[in-house]
Amino acid sequence: METISLSAKIAQQLESEVLSGHRALGERLDERELAEQFNASRTPVREALQRLAASGLVQINGRHGTHIAKLTLTQLLDGFRVISELEAIAAEQAAGRITEKQITTLWEYQTSCEAAYTDLDVDAFCKANDLLHAAILEASGNSMLQEQMRVGRVLSPYRRHITHQPGRMATSIEEHNAFLTAIGAGDGAIAAQHMRSHVNALANGLSDFLYFLDQTGRSQILA
Repeated sequence: METISLSAKIAQQLESEVLSGHRALGERLDERELAEQFNASRTPVREALQRLAASGLVQINGRHGTHIAKLTLTQLLDGFRVISELEAIAAEQAAGRITEKQITTLWEYQTSCEAAYTDLDVDAFCKANDLLHAAILEASGNSMLQEQMRVGRVLSPYRRHITHQPGRMATSIEEHNAFLTAIGAGDGAIAAQHMRSHVNALANGLSDFLYFLDQTGRSQILA
């Protein structure tokens, strides 16, 4: 039980480091170094990496070692297309099931996004944005959908990179206002439409996205 608990703790910490951008996409993860970092044997470290591999955040490639997952451009755009549909369903169902308290919470997260934008604090914006999307998913009341949305975590590091694009935070806030207003009004169809457009922003503006990749270093993000 102690080993399982320790491996879970290591997995949680590594996941946090990946999702927050503190570990680079494609970075090699050495079991020995991680064991030293966490003051543990290599067994719980290996188990932690297997947990992360199961979630898609880590790739274990035998002799080539273990690396933080990198997606190809096609995989990335396909991933956002899938997530856009899942989040659209969440927004649509939330519009019909959300409580007044949950609506208030959503707007509080939106206020936090606006404050982060004013301060040009990307980390704070990403945190508030994640909470906002998670709250919409919770308000949907769809447990099956919540399980499927776990696949979206592998896209989190990329969403963080994209948030750094000039004007992206401001645009996101406008898009948030659109689907939050629709959810609050109980208009599921419009809420889904705005959410789908919001998450599919990269696919809808491919030229801008490719320019962003060139500016931030294509080799860091794509395989």
